[in-house]
Amino acid sequence: MKCMICKSGETVDGKTIVTLNREETVIVFKSVPCQVCNNCGEKYIEQNITESLLNIAEEVNSSGVQVDIREYKAA
Repeated sequence: MKCMICKSGETVDGKTIVTLNREETVIVFKSVPCQVCNNCGEKYIEQNITESLLNIAEEVNSSGVQVDIREYKAA
């Protein structure tokens, strides 16, 4: 797809790190699949992956964990 930020790059498959903060909890997801612009580096994560990350973040936050680092695994 054409990058929405730089308007000239095309996206390619890649991986990224996502950090989420919820109240007193910090969660780091490594190796999250995404599309990366080959021109400016902007990253795009699919909606279903974003929803999965947010659901996991809610569970981790509810458990009382303050810092959680994990490798992303597709459901």
